[in-house]
Amino acid sequence: MTHVIDTSLPMDLSLNPDSREAELIQQLYCLLKTDQGSVPCYREYGVDSEWLHRPINVARSAYSVAIMQAVKRFLPEVRIDSLRFTVSPLHPDRLYPVMEVTFLE
Repeated sequence: MTHVIDTSLPMDLSLNPDSREAELIQQLYCLLKTDQGSVPCYREYGVDSEWLHRPINVARSAYSVAIMQAVKRFLPEVRIDSLRFTVSPLHPDRLYPVMEVTFLE
């Protein structure tokens, strides 16, 4: 089953997700919203932010690679089927990943 994850939309976090899918979606949101190096005692967790402050086309490519590497490393039970970016009308200078994912057993 494929799930669409749109990080431009807010997500309600739960300390007790009601299913494994809800837990993986929440973990994916947390991973994508965490810059690598920002978590004390776990500096390698998160998405590498080397793509920041680069031209938009270069940033999209570098951000895509960083997302795929982070998901592969920290959430191996998630497969990214497609990845694109959207821009919020309120924040035209920010890239928001939108992806279709499949949860592996």
